[in-house]
Amino acid sequence: IGTSIPNEKFKYYQGIGQWLRRLGNMITAILGPIFFGIDEKLPFVFFGAIVLIWSLILWVLMYMHAKRIQRNIAFNSGGGDKGESQKYNESCLARPFVPFMETSITPWHVLEQRYYALNKERLEEELISWKKASVDISVMEHRIRRIAAALEVEKDQRRALEDRIYARVASNLDDEP
Repeated sequence: IGTSIPNEKFKYYQGIGQWLRRLGNMITAILGPIFFGIDEKLPFVFFGAIVLIWSLILWVLMYMHAKRIQRNIAFNSGGGDKGESQKYNESCLARPFVPFMETSITPWHVLEQRYYALNKERLEEELISWKKASVDISVMEHRIRRIAAALEVEKDQRRALEDRIYARVASNLDDEP
């Protein structure tokens, strides 16, 4: 997988992404008809605005990441701190696209792999707490399963005891005149 994060972290975020996608589908399915009942254009305007805002957020995040990748690769390859941006025209209109210009020469996933290879130790260090937490979570899950199994046994024992008590009470009631 060509990302700047380790596989186990990627799988975690991919799972969250799938969960958010399904949540968005449910919200759209619920709110769409309601908004359509208010005004025929409202669902399209509302969800279009959400998509626009989300796109801008993603653009900013990808821009910052692309800029960090570009700067890091340029710095590690001896190009200084300016990086590849000197190659391209830095007009007002081109400025938002400068970090992405390198992808016209080198595919994004190759740049991601280079970035990860150059910064593997630092990235692993940043994610070590996440790995420790995942180990703690797996230990907790194991303990919870053991406690749940013990509760099931106790529940069965309690039901058996209740059955014996009910049987004894019923037999006592039958013995009385």
